Amino acid sequence: MGTLRFDGQVCVITGAGNGLGRCYAVYLAAHGAKVVVNDLGGDRRGEGPISSAAQRVVDEIVAAGGEAIANTNSVASVEGGAGIVADAINTWGRLDVVVNNAGVTPNGETIDQASRDEWNRVVDVHLHGSVNVLRAAWPYMRNAGYGRIVNVSSSSALGMPFVLTYGTAKAALVGLTRILAVEGEPSGIRVNAVMPTAATRMTDSDFAPVYESMYQLRPGEFAERFPPEAVAPGVALLCHESVPCSGETFALGGGRMARLFIGATQGVHAEDPADYLAEWAQVFSPDRFTVATDTWVNEAAHLGADRVTWRSSLEE
Repeated sequence: MGTLRFDGQVCVITGAGNGLGRCYAVYLAAHGAKVVVNDLGGDRRGEGPISSAAQRVVDEIVAAGGEAIANTNSVASVEGGAGIVADAINTWGRLDVVVNNAGVTPNGETIDQASRDEWNRVVDVHLHGSVNVLRAAWPYMRNAGYGRIVNVSSSSALGMPFVLTYGTAKAALVGLTRILAVEGEPSGIRVNAVMPTAATRMTDSDFAPVYESMYQLRPGEFAERFPPEAVAPGVALLCHESVPCSGETFALGGGRMARLFIGATQGVHAEDPADYLAEWAQVFSPDRFTVATDTWVNEAAHLGADRVTWRSSLEE
């Protein structure tokens, strides 16, 4: 199968000055896309903004024969999100792809520690930042009858200590993805999410040592096995016109791509809580389940097995 191309398409990638975002930008540009490289610059917390991060990636793309422009707006403001999209439209007259990758590192606080300022700092970038860019991009995609959106979530949303604000915002992106997939379907807009595993500025000092200890890897093996470049091909597929799905979330890392999904067990009908407890194995067991692709599939399950298609965990 030939390599997927993006000739003539315009892509906005936020947080593209380093790490994963840089890899997405470089990969898409190498395959024909015109890229708006957005990055505020600064450290992992988003502090000390400088303009050189985005420009360095643009210079790298141009030196390789690609086409890109730098944008240093902050996604955390409505005006910043609009400015990023405006640069794409004003420069190339169209917008085909948005990758919401911009992020900041949390303080590692728990529910009784995280301040309102910390909530605002993290959520404003990860969740509100994605919304700010998409609210500006959506009218152009809807009018064009085409769009591809990738929201960068995180496996921390599945449950992890000391990432309260970050994991919560990343979980919200999965919900945003599923809702926008339904909204975008009539307009040819497909929206998916990814949970990447890669060695980046955000993982090197915090996540990598824990991962290596947990899985008995030697020091440095995490970075060797999970380079950020290995995530880019999966993201590129979700950005491409041929992507076969919408509203889905994928785990990406080390060259592997796998679907994550929400499932509902067969369940039990009862009127007394003790009856639920007595049949807890059937309430809880994933041996037979439906994949909840949207609200209607989930609600149909309450009506009985004759209204839905049950699957075994092995069949899925």
